Amino acid sequence: MACSTCSSSPCSCGTATSVNLNNASNVNICCRRGDTFKLEANIKDANGDALDLTLYTYKMEVREYDNGPLVILSTDITITGSAAGVLLIVIAAADMNVNAGTYVYGLQTTLIADGTIETWLYGKFEVVQDIVQ
Repeated sequence: MACSTCSSSPCSCGTATSVNLNNASNVNICCRRGDTFKLEANIKDANGDALDLTLYTYKMEVREYDNGPLVILSTDITITGSAAGVLLIVIAAADMNVNAGTYVYGLQTTLIADGTIETWLYGKFEVVQDIVQ
């Protein structure tokens, strides 16, 4: 992050006035009501190498709005990570039987070794109406 005073990164003048610790990525999701939700992503570190995802635990929630009522409980979301950096998020079709609409979600990780908690993903969670009932 560039210094707001000298514009160098890292700061060379020693008078940096702000720091941004929000490393989460805004990723909007669109899915279909009543269908099985399955999202697979390859997660890499800053060097572009696959991150060992077995070193983490995961929690994801879908809410009506920030701090609002839960739409999909974290216990209804299965999240696994492989040593090869493959993250898999699955929500059963029965748990996707929610009203069509635009909600918000967040994916939080905990590093097992030291308990460090980070939000990796957040954004809109749009559920569109299913035609086949």
